[in-house]
Amino acid sequence: MNLFSPYNGPYLFALSFVLLILVLEVIALIFGQLLSGALDAHLEDYETLSNGNVGQILHYLNIGRLPALAALCLLAGYFGIFGLLAQQGWVSFWQVPLSNLLLVPLTLIFSVIAAHYTGKAIAPWLPHDETSAINEKDYIGCMAVVTGHAGRAGLPCEAKFTDKFGQTHYLLLEPEEGKEFHQGDRVLIICRLSATRYLAELNPWPDVL
Repeated sequence: MNLFSPYNGPYLFALSFVLLILVLEVIALIFGQLLSGALDAHLEDYETLSNGNVGQILHYLNIGRLPALAALCLLAGYFGIFGLLAQQGWVSFWQVPLSNLLLVPLTLIFSVIAAHYTGKAIAPWLPHDETSAINEKDYIGCMAVVTGHAGRAGLPCEAKFTDKFGQTHYLLLEPEEGKEFHQGDRVLIICRLSATRYLAELNPWPDVL
């Protein structure tokens, strides 16, 4: 079997992808960056990816337990290896290549399963960096103190809160319709209204917090 025959194209492309990612990761490390970390950070910004069928696929591929690029490289690596081995075996036995219209979907299914179990096995052994950075989604449920003047619905006021790492964050909060915040009020952040504004309510547990 000629390794570079056209029928091996999809599998060679997958293995080339793995090699390219490895080279780019090394180059990124030389410049003090982490390519996989950058991709994971972008994925965190798209909440819709964690919902529905797409979210189930990402979860099955262990994206979240593993860096996204590592999970994709596992999938591409298995796809390339399984495809080449299948074509080699078929050509050796029948003297003709197997149609990729049949082999590609089958190889992809087996690759997804193999990547799932491999990722699940190695995920606990991978180092996980602790970070003192929190995502803006993590603001929800935090208790903040109003530092600005009165805030009303549609007219937000400045507030601040201190996260579990001791870092202080400033943001714009506004109450529900018909309510008002005053300087010094302790408020609970409920949800995000826009890129810069959050909805909050007065501390519902003043005797506790």
